[in-house]
Amino acid sequence: MSDTLQQDIIFKILKMAKDNSDLSSDELFNQVEAETMSMFNQLTQPNEENAAKDKDKDSKARTKRRMKRKDRNQRKEHVGRFFVHLMEKNIRQPGIPNCLIPVFAKSVQTTIGEEAYTQISSKIDRLLEFGEKKGFDYDQILASKPGKTIATEILSVYNTETSSSSEKQLKNNLDETLVKNIESIENGQELNIEDTVNLAFNEFNKYLKGS
Repeated sequence: MSDTLQQDIIFKILKMAKDNSDLSSDELFNQVEAETMSMFNQLTQPNEENAAKDKDKDSKARTKRRMKRKDRNQRKEHVGRFFVHLMEKNIRQPGIPNCLIPVFAKSVQTTIGEEAYTQISSKIDRLLEFGEKKGFDYDQILASKPGKTIATEILSVYNTETSSSSEKQLKNNLDETLVKNIESIENGQELNIEDTVNLAFNEFNKYLKGS
């Protein structure tokens, strides 16, 4: 039996303990034992059929855990990532350095406010949980119909809450980021900071107003 099944058992026990913290030790033990008994049986009684199933399960499990390790660590940024996903083709173009894209993502929280950000973040949490159970990776979830629906909602709230002060702050952040990264941008080719910031901001704003 593969190491993946052992890891699955550990993850399941940890998740059940976290989700059922209100249970007594005995109640939790009985629930965990019932939920993991078949998995332990597979560990102690391996056979050829299980081996074939494990191979497929290993592949799916690795995909899920890669997403959990890589993408769950970025949960604090996922609202911005969903937001930027809609417009990447518009703002990721010649003349606009890649280092500026995260600036647009990070502007979401300060623009839409903590309450709206938290509500949308919870929706994305639920979508990610559902997608993970189905074996989808982060990019597939972003591109899904529910993912695009949430991204559109973020865009709508962002547009409503945008003000002259938030636009000024965004341009300042773009300028600061460009200054910090200018030496490493495209092998150090010369860039006019003001023109580059204006280009990035205008393309972003054009997408906002046209959406």
